[in-house]
Amino acid sequence: MKKFHKIISLVFQPLLIPTYAMILLMNMDVFLLLPLVWRCVAVIGTFIFTGVLPAVPIWLMIKRGEVHDLFISRREERTMPYLFSFLAYVFWALFMWRTLQLPTFIVAMGMGSAVSIFIIVFINMKWKISAHAAGMGGLCAAVFGVCYRTAINPVWLFVVVLVISALVALSRLELRAHTPGQVLSGFVVGFVTVFTPGLFF
Repeated sequence: MKKFHKIISLVFQPLLIPTYAMILLMNMDVFLLLPLVWRCVAVIGTFIFTGVLPAVPIWLMIKRGEVHDLFISRREERTMPYLFSFLAYVFWALFMWRTLQLPTFIVAMGMGSAVSIFIIVFINMKWKISAHAAGMGGLCAAVFGVCYRTAINPVWLFVVVLVISALVALSRLELRAHTPGQVLSGFVVGFVTVFTPGLFF
């Protein structure tokens, strides 16, 4: 069972969540009318900005012994990798705005993701908070926010993202990576910072 929880933590690690969100977005009816090449650029660009770019400094820090594992399990090792991630997410939001020219509310939710990382950096200085849960909170917020703004109600999708969020939370607890409070706090930070901008822009 421990192996299962490790797989869940790996598959749904924070660096991959925005890519999953973009894949979901590009397969919504309103975007299916757009050229396939454009939708592929959106997904690949998201993966580069939010997956590859933040992973490179983490990999370099692991090679230097400054970080001990991919999940950055030690609280004191998280500040610099998270700051690199914050910058990468800001550039991702600019990519969605200037290159993809996505609706303003979607760009705002992307900036909300960057804000969530920035908040987590400061919380993490004193208290370890779950980045996995924050990522899933952001994913749920993105799904709920886009569906709200486009007036659609895919109940099955809501159920899927909530079930996955619960699995990720359970996995972090079972692996003793976080306490229930750290997981819940992470989810709330991720959800609020992504969902709120989508309502006002």
